[in-house]
Amino acid sequence: MRRVTGVLGVTLGLALVLTSCGDGKGSGSGTGGAKSVVIALAADPLDFINPLNENGSPGIQVAQAMFAPLVATDPNTGKVVNVMADSVTPDKTSQTWTIKLKAGNSFQNGQPLTAKDYVDSWNLTAEGSNAWDNNGFFSKVEGYDALNPPTAEGATPKPTSVKAMSGLEQVDDLTFTVKLKVPFSQFGLTLQYLGLAPLPEEVRKDPDAYKRKPIGNGPYKLDGDWSNGGDVKLAKWDGYKGPNAPEADGITFRFIPNADTAYNEFLAGTVDFVDVPATKIKTFKTDAPDGWVTGESSGANYLVMPAWDQRFKDPRLRHAFSEAIDRKALADLVGLATPSNGLISPDIDGYRADACKYCAFDVAKAKSLLAEAGGFSGPLNINYNTTSATGQLFAEAIGNMLRQNLGLEVKYTGKVGSELTELAQQRKLDGLRFGGWGHDYPSIEDYLTPMFKTTGDANFAHYSNPKLDALLAQGDAEPNPEAAIKLYQQVEDIALEDMPLIPLYAKQNAYLHSAKIEPRVSKYTGVQALYSTFK
Repeated sequence: MRRVTGVLGVTLGLALVLTSCGDGKGSGSGTGGAKSVVIALAADPLDFINPLNENGSPGIQVAQAMFAPLVATDPNTGKVVNVMADSVTPDKTSQTWTIKLKAGNSFQNGQPLTAKDYVDSWNLTAEGSNAWDNNGFFSKVEGYDALNPPTAEGATPKPTSVKAMSGLEQVDDLTFTVKLKVPFSQFGLTLQYLGLAPLPEEVRKDPDAYKRKPIGNGPYKLDGDWSNGGDVKLAKWDGYKGPNAPEADGITFRFIPNADTAYNEFLAGTVDFVDVPATKIKTFKTDAPDGWVTGESSGANYLVMPAWDQRFKDPRLRHAFSEAIDRKALADLVGLATPSNGLISPDIDGYRADACKYCAFDVAKAKSLLAEAGGFSGPLNINYNTTSATGQLFAEAIGNMLRQNLGLEVKYTGKVGSELTELAQQRKLDGLRFGGWGHDYPSIEDYLTPMFKTTGDANFAHYSNPKLDALLAQGDAEPNPEAAIKLYQQVEDIALEDMPLIPLYAKQNAYLHSAKIEPRVSKYTGVQALYSTFK
């Protein structure tokens, strides 16, 4: 589960909380007509658009325009509201859920949207041999294991004769039920995740044929052909009947791999909205004095320890690395950032300011812990994303702290983010890398299951602890929200003790917008260019 490009690596999640903004008059002129928006994404161009096989920010941002979720968080109240769903009803145990769809909705190819589309799309994603990114989301559904037989570590499951989860059942054209392996009181919240979006029948029959011509059910559809490596141009789809349709008639997502270049394109007036890169944190308010906005990110940024590498096996070594990092100095270097002392975003119920016992900067303790762990063998490699203008700078900042405070020999390797991810997925990446996370739905559970559960679909470190898995399951099954949070906090304690991810910092995100638009800002759903109003 997924989302924004972080300054040190890949940060997943889009939820932001407004803290301050300019008056919105803007400094760039933008492009297109009065009702069009050009959004710059500082990322490599997409290879495909399929929200069921995507948990990175660029793909999710495009999918948000093209696909509509079952439910969503209301930007004004923070409450969950129905979008494609007419009702979402749990049984008394929260183990079986009944989802009824609103009548009259369809896909952009004219096919009516039915319960079968959800059931078949979810089964397609849950089929392990397809190796889609959001496969792990369905691990709670009864029958998931039959589609995902045990395999060697890092291997893709082979196709099985079973093609459907027993826990999914279509009741009628607009109703289906989901039976989970165990009760999960927060399942209704998860339905706002776009990884659950439906695909129409023609796409399901041959997903590869529709990699670059997706058919959604949301407010925008492709405007003409989309070639690999090009901008994604979208036009408002008149067939969308869901709530809260954006105001723009057209949206263009422009992919500019270098964040500084994207920023300069905004200043030149060729785009209407852009993230402020770390290199411009000190100057963006004067560069665009009337067209900036900042917001607290619900994302958290980490240093990822490779659990498959025996050199990092001893938790005392990981604690030593953590205690050797001066988070205040790092946060100052990053800009608009604060040191992290846990794994959960401060705006989430269950956050504890003092959760981490090994996040204080203490060189003497770090040296002692490293000695107890037997030291570190060989040079330490720190990987960084070359598409980030500050990737190497921040990698070297961490490296210098570990070298100076622990006496380690440090080297650095720069690669594009997609290559780092692929190597890590294959357990072939040497050394550390940066990563991050932001929630898909506002729950402490969504900071734990994806990254720390053995089968989590964002388990960057390939970490596994049966005790953590069992406690997480207890939290999932607890119907009382307060009691569930206490169980999830115990899960966080285990993850912090094992420390497959070292917490680093949380930061504000800053954006520039042109004079013709006012991005939507909400303390519940963040800063969103897609939902801009026009002047």
